[in-house]
Amino acid sequence: MRDFATLVPERPIGTHAYDIPPTLHLNPNPHLGDLVNLNPSQKEVHIPYSADITAGKNTYVYDAHAYHTKVPPQGIGLLIDHYTSPGDVVLDPFCGSGMTGVAAVERRRKAILCDLSPAATFIAYNLVVPAPPAAYLDAVRTVLRHAADLEHRLYDTVCDSCGSATPMLYMVWSYGMLCPYCKLEFVLWDVARDERSHVKESKIRSEFPCPNCDKMLLKRQLKRTQRYPVLVGYRCCQGGNKETTRPPSDRDRQVLKGIDNDGVPHHLWYPTDEFPLGVNTRQPVAAGITSIDKAYTPRALWSMASLWDMASRWPDPEIRSKLLFTLTSLYQRVTLFSEFRFWGGSGNTANYNVPAIINEQNVFRAFERKANTISWYFRDAPSMARSARISTQSACHLSQLPDKSVDYVFTDPPFGANINYSEMNFLWESWLQIHTDPTEEAIVNKFQEKDVNAYRMLLEDAFREVARVLKDNGWMTVIFHNSSAEIWRSLQGAVIGAGFQVIGTQNFDKQHGTFKQFVSDNAVGYDLVLHCRKNIAVQIPARNSRLHIQTHAIEFVKRAVSADSGRYVVRYLHVSRSDEFDYRRLYAEWLADVLPSTVVGLSFDEFRGLARDVLEQCFDEGSLTRPSGDLVIRER
Repeated sequence: MRDFATLVPERPIGTHAYDIPPTLHLNPNPHLGDLVNLNPSQKEVHIPYSADITAGKNTYVYDAHAYHTKVPPQGIGLLIDHYTSPGDVVLDPFCGSGMTGVAAVERRRKAILCDLSPAATFIAYNLVVPAPPAAYLDAVRTVLRHAADLEHRLYDTVCDSCGSATPMLYMVWSYGMLCPYCKLEFVLWDVARDERSHVKESKIRSEFPCPNCDKMLLKRQLKRTQRYPVLVGYRCCQGGNKETTRPPSDRDRQVLKGIDNDGVPHHLWYPTDEFPLGVNTRQPVAAGITSIDKAYTPRALWSMASLWDMASRWPDPEIRSKLLFTLTSLYQRVTLFSEFRFWGGSGNTANYNVPAIINEQNVFRAFERKANTISWYFRDAPSMARSARISTQSACHLSQLPDKSVDYVFTDPPFGANINYSEMNFLWESWLQIHTDPTEEAIVNKFQEKDVNAYRMLLEDAFREVARVLKDNGWMTVIFHNSSAEIWRSLQGAVIGAGFQVIGTQNFDKQHGTFKQFVSDNAVGYDLVLHCRKNIAVQIPARNSRLHIQTHAIEFVKRAVSADSGRYVVRYLHVSRSDEFDYRRLYAEWLADVLPSTVVGLSFDEFRGLARDVLEQCFDEGSLTRPSGDLVIRER
């Protein structure tokens, strides 16, 4: 077999193979205005969309590549159909992973997508402009074929049953911990592991006795020492998908030692960018992960560097982009930020938390799995590259677009301090070798010295640019959620200050909520849709007294729960947890009720406390029927 280097040309490190004019630029795209026209919109809309919006996340496009917030495109499509006609121009100035573009091109509209983050626009391009699935999979198989020897070298283990060598699927690592009482070290996996017959009930205990002195310990308060390999998972002679697990063998440990000694070959490039000081980046730095290369085990870094090298030298620029896209789709799954789960898999979260028990996946197998998922999306996606323009730039300056040249705007702007995009995209952008300029990042972040007022001003600047490029009487739809009344007031102020009126609101039901959505105090979980119109007499929302706001909220809670109490029950199907009242849904619906006419006066925490007291009283006195016998009204 010929060496891979004979199949593809050398591409010098540091050159970008991602800018594909005129569609994508990882800087301001000079072709951004190519698609617009200055004629009046084909469709004149007088009332906002008002039907229910329900769209699930379990689709190929949603699963193809991780991003921190994604709105299912089938839900966006309902709004595009309502506000535009085929051929119209749809703008998203905070495009993220490009779901607006996917929805627009599927409906034969033209899409203009902008984002500050090069990672976001790179992901958006590869989703909006699919590749021929056969050519893409051929390239993936070629890369894996040429990587086979390296995979065996790095990941081979020996099957306990037949003695054959087989690549491991994953290795579990556990931190050692120091007991604060006896000062002795123990391996967390050995002490805190709680495996049950039902895998969904298995967990790592947060409280347990020290194995040396028997004192009760809290995991979160313990000092970590170093990482130890504790478990190997593989498939071999058992056949099918049956997985075998066992502790690492002496051979497995020797392989790790050899990798540590050898290091990544010098001819392979990998990023060594140091994490900047930030809200989320403090976590890895405190754990000793001060740069991107240290976020990987030596084995995973070697694997990623090898695959990135082959992908970046693929001769066809379109397939090259998709191979690199497949590698960025792995994101945190192949890093030290990947937490072990007894039931398998791993998540990509909007933080850089370093878990105490880490799941080190076989990078080559993870690459193959993601490629299959991406190919399923490419198989069904329409190819309309000429109908999209994607640009890496601030939403505050859309100078390439003429006045009154866009028919409709759909956008999902940053939610205050909820997600630090420039920090969380730093991992992707280090591989892409181009980073976000956070100067005009609309965010609340103390490390950027941006408070709520700075956030509101940046949002208003962006919405003012939207108003400039939007045609007369045009509509802007904004998707938003937050638990803070102050952030909601900032959004209201930005929308009104830019010359828009909130005409209608509703909830966007993404159906499958995350577990964190329901158990985290600050995760509201339900997105609110704001339908905003330009060029009408803007009415300033009323600033009512706190007593008036509380009275309105109490009446709303009683009215909503009496109409359909079962609507507000969270049932945990996969974990042992009692039914709980869904205050998050209730808060989102209350916001939808008050936003067009009233300045938001209650945070989620304040609303929840008020609603909880009202419901307890009403259920106890019988004026409202409790929807479930074991329903937990007062949260743990």
